[in-house]
Amino acid sequence: MTLRNLLKFYGTTLLIGLVTTILVSLIFAYDKLTAFLMDGQVGEFLAALVWFMGYGLLIATISQLAYFSYLFIHQLGLGIFRTVWKPIQVVIILFAFFDLVYFRFLRFGEQHGDVAKFIWIPILVLISALIVSWYKSKLTATNVWIPAMFFMIVMTTVELIPFLKVEDTTWLYTTIFPLLLCNAFQLLMMPKYNEASKVERAKRREKRMASTQPAAKKKRS
Repeated sequence: MTLRNLLKFYGTTLLIGLVTTILVSLIFAYDKLTAFLMDGQVGEFLAALVWFMGYGLLIATISQLAYFSYLFIHQLGLGIFRTVWKPIQVVIILFAFFDLVYFRFLRFGEQHGDVAKFIWIPILVLISALIVSWYKSKLTATNVWIPAMFFMIVMTTVELIPFLKVEDTTWLYTTIFPLLLCNAFQLLMMPKYNEASKVERAKRREKRMASTQPAAKKKRS
């Protein structure tokens, strides 16, 4: 990927994280953001808004770091395990899905005794992973279900681990939705930016060839 398209890719991911975090925060972080506006405390509202904007940019950056880590892990897995890499991914996906429930239930569920309060997280991640994997397979016309599911479930779980240990669900809400959208965008749109980079490189080669041809003609003459 060329530097120009890499910056576009990163910038768009940042924008998605920023906008999604603000929208989710206005609803789920009402007492920490929207309540200030409702009470006419504009200064406090703007200060809190700037804080959540920075938080959204941070989440988007974490998502991008996780995506490039996934690309490295995937290539490493293919190189080491070859044909058994897919079954290994399936096993890791199952463990990650179980941990999405277990991490929070182990910390808070034993006090409440109700696992239903903690099952919505893996269900949301699973539904998102299925939709994104289906669309990814449709775009590429190849069977990429397992790699796509691996990224959307396993890497999202890794990104969410610090927030699964926090009892205040406000931070979980303001994190999980931006993460899922940023992850989905990167997985689906990366080929588009790679293709744009190929076109950009081809145009550069054509310009170089066009600039060298007059010089070559002068030398011949």
